[in-house]
Amino acid sequence: MDERDDTPNFLKSAFLNVYNLSLLGGAGLTALVTQDWLIGVGALALEALWLVVGPDLKPFQRAVKETARQEREKLEQARVEKLLSELTGRDFQRAKALDELKREIERDIANNPTFSALLLRTELEKLGQLYQSFVKLAAACLKSEEYLSTVSDKELTKQLEAQQALERNHTDAALVELAKKNSQVLQKRVDAVRDIRMFLQRARGQMNLIENSVRLLRDQALTMTSPNQLTEQLDGLLSSVDAVSQSVKDTDAILSGRFDAVVPVSSGDEHQQGLADRDRVR
Repeated sequence: MDERDDTPNFLKSAFLNVYNLSLLGGAGLTALVTQDWLIGVGALALEALWLVVGPDLKPFQRAVKETARQEREKLEQARVEKLLSELTGRDFQRAKALDELKREIERDIANNPTFSALLLRTELEKLGQLYQSFVKLAAACLKSEEYLSTVSDKELTKQLEAQQALERNHTDAALVELAKKNSQVLQKRVDAVRDIRMFLQRARGQMNLIENSVRLLRDQALTMTSPNQLTEQLDGLLSSVDAVSQSVKDTDAILSGRFDAVVPVSSGDEHQQGLADRDRVR
């Protein structure tokens, strides 16, 4: 989950909300037109009182939090829609089918008298989070697969071994230092490719779990006798998704190209490569 602090700034919201600004601006304009500056002074006094008291009022805080929540949901939905538009082939079809299943479950749960309106909203929000997680995982998998298609494990290993051979077998300090830097960068790339492959396996497995579990919920939606059945299943799924979410961030960091550049060893690279190949054959 996102670890940032989502608590709104209540003082800022108290000042910048449209009603407060409208009243303050209206009072200022009235004072200017009538030249009755007592109106302006009174408005400022009331404004100061509102900024002291208003941010601490529970109804005001609830309204601000709800507005902030709706704004976050709108931004998140736009982000998911963008990711969905970038999916192709089977992953796109799976995401659309999952969205349809989600809608069917929402309909069936709404018709199940076991669920109260408050519980219904809470659980449907969780169902929406699962759908969004599926799309995000699918997008991350697409990125990972596109990257891996450009990488040759055999070639990376060959380059790494060549640089390590230069480190071992040459006495020129500058050449050895450059080879050492190249080895470090190449080792990072080898490790990154391994991590991406591992993430890809986990993410694909998580996508399958979300898909299968939502299908199971679809089968059970009308016949559930206790809201706890739905809550337990959704909470369990969300916990497992959270475990993969950090991997998505880590993989995004890797795919952003955060590697040092491979340093050219010398102008005679082909000669040095030949020496490294000869040393490896020995």
